[in-house]
Amino acid sequence: MSATAKTISPEKLADIRASWPNLEAELPEQQERLSRMNEAAAESSLTGRLRQAVHHSGQQVPQIATAAGIAPEVLCDWLEGLRTLRSDVLDRIAQAIGASTYFSVLSKSAKTSG
Repeated sequence: MSATAKTISPEKLADIRASWPNLEAELPEQQERLSRMNEAAAESSLTGRLRQAVHHSGQQVPQIATAAGIAPEVLCDWLEGLRTLRSDVLDRIAQAIGASTYFSVLSKSAKTSG
């Protein structure tokens, strides 16, 4: 198997080099957002589990947001833990990623003995 080499035009390379300072300036904010997303997804809650499912769905945020009938920015804010969403919106997000909304309730004796 051979690797296919692609060439970049000098103009495109100049554009990439010119945008590099902007990308570097955005990096700390993007790292902070990623940290918030990871923290929110690690929550031991129903919404934390749904956030994990969104991350592992393999779908892009705009695609999920469109299917759920919300703006991508709203979904991003929720994934970061910056916003809460109504239960019907959470249901639509679950449907958009094909997640099961089934859960079972443990009896009090099962919760205390296990």
